[in-house]
Amino acid sequence: MASGKEAHTRRDPSTAYRVRRVSLRSLSKFGCALGGLASCLPSAFLAWSGLLLVGGLRRLLESWQRVGIRILGQEVRIDLVSLLNLEHVLQTVQEIDNVSWALLVVLVLVASLCGAAVFLVAANLLGWVYNLIAGVSGGVEVELREISRR
Repeated sequence: MASGKEAHTRRDPSTAYRVRRVSLRSLSKFGCALGGLASCLPSAFLAWSGLLLVGGLRRLLESWQRVGIRILGQEVRIDLVSLLNLEHVLQTVQEIDNVSWALLVVLVLVASLCGAAVFLVAANLLGWVYNLIAGVSGGVEVELREISRR
């Protein structure tokens, strides 16, 4: 009668391989794709939040142009934007708010590209370190077995 290990080997043949080095080119592609996809949702959220902030700032500054104060029963209108010399700020905020949807798309694309670049660099660094360590230690041993297709 065969021992448990021999019986297991006969039923489930496997082959061991050693990963001596990983391709930095494939890691670059994978890191770039993963970083771009992983940063899409957070960058869309941040861009949308920023545009909401710009819209709120626009409404706030525009409301400051129509401030009314009652003095002795008479309402006096004061333009706080002019008084505080914020016309340039208001004009810039209005220009940004007017192109908000185009800016949203550009911000999401730029942030996703930045995320892809960060992941690309991280994957390359990890691959370089693995290749350096695998050159000394022999690499990671992986056991593979064939799957029967039914």
